[in-house]
This record gives sequence, structure tokens and C-alpha cells, in this order.
Amino acid sequence: VGLLVSGMILKAGLETGHQSVLELVDAAVPSQVLDPFKQTILQVEGVKGCHHLRGRRAGSSLYLDVNIEVDPFSSVSAAHDVGENVRRQIQKSHPEVAEVFIHIEPAISHVLPGIMDQQGNTHQKNYQNRTVFPECKEIEDIVSNILSSKFSEKMVIKRMTRHLLQGKILLQIEVSMPPDILIRDAMKLAEEAEKDILKAVSDVIQVCFLLRLGHSIPHFYHELQETNTEESQNTLP
Repeated sequence: VGLLVSGMILKAGLETGHQSVLELVDAAVPSQVLDPFKQTILQVEGVKGCHHLRGRRAGSSLYLDVNIEVDPFSSVSAAHDVGENVRRQIQKSHPEVAEVFIHIEPAISHVLPGIMDQQGNTHQKNYQNRTVFPECKEIEDIVSNILSSKFSEKMVIKRMTRHLLQGKILLQIEVSMPPDILIRDAMKLAEEAEKDILKAVSDVIQVCFLLRLGHSIPHFYHELQETNTEESQNTLP
């Protein structure tokens, strides 16, 4: 009987000691415990997927680390807002979480297959073997030379955005055109320019032309700031 009682006391002591040690050091959270957190993340608007969800306990606090996927063509501010919404929703639905560390990545699984189908297997092999890509300035110079030499009377570059998706480059080029140009002529010019750019820059797999129909966003923002400043000054006593 004495041995049995001693064994029970020893077992209880070991369990208590083990729990105390876990309270003092970081301890990984089992994957099955993380499933509710994953479901909460995937329900947030703008989240296209999540992976590498990890959790650890430090004392009585729970910390999460997760990679979320967002629209690869969304703006930096929009992607950041999605991340903040994930953080708020996690802390609202799971108050035991002390902090969430969020890494934002472009969701490419629903974008690249259709694009790659258009490019053929040769291009795909070239991208897989390539590790170094042209600098943004180099691409801009090539594109600018093409448009200025062949399309200068009909097309002027206003802004160029480079999207990198698994080492593949997609270009969005914002241009201005004469106000009297016909839509079909503008489309034909864009198709011709895209062909020339794809031939000149092998790392680019798709070019999208956007026609500017007003002020650019930075210009509009500057005007808005000036208007707000003037209104504030007018309301001062």
C-alpha cells in the first residue's frame, strides 16, 4: 500500500512539474489544436489561402505565426488591410491568443496555370532554370525604347508596374492615348506593343495595357490633401 501511495504521489509530482516547465519555456502547439484558428483565418474577406500556421505557448500566452495569401494584383495598402483584419478576427474569436505574426504572400495558384498554358512548355522550362532576372530599371528602359520608337504618336507611358509571381514577370503598363482614337485601334496598338515587348524581354510572360482616363492616384491624392488643408485653414477662427 505504501508503495502504491508513493507511486501516486510521484506521478502527480511529475505531472505538476512537467506542466510548470511548460509554463516557463516555449512549447509548440499540436497541429490539431490549430485547426480552429485556420478556419477563422480563411473566413476573413480577402484571404485566398493560408499555410505554415504555427503556434507556441510561452508561459500562459499563445502566439501564432501564419502565412496568408492575398490577391497578387492588390495594392500594398489593400494587402496590409487584409492582414490587419486577420489579426483583429483572430483576437476577437480567440482571446487566448496574445499576438499573431502575419506574413503576406501573393496567391498564385489560381493565376499562373491559365497564363502558363498560353506560353507553352519551352517558356516554363526557361523560368524554372533561371534564377536571376532583369532589374526593374532595365525592363523599363527596354519597354520605353520600344514604345517611343514605334508607338510614340499614339501611346505614352504614364506608369509601369512589375508583378513577380514565382519568378515570372507580368507587366501592367498605364498609358495615355489621343482622345479621338477608336477603341479597336487602341486594342490593335496594345496587341502589337505586347508582342514586341515579349520578344525583347524573355522574362516577361504577359503584358497588360491600361488606358488612363483622368488624373493618376498620386496626383489626385495631392489635390485632396491641398483641399483638406484649405478647408482646415478656412474653418480656423
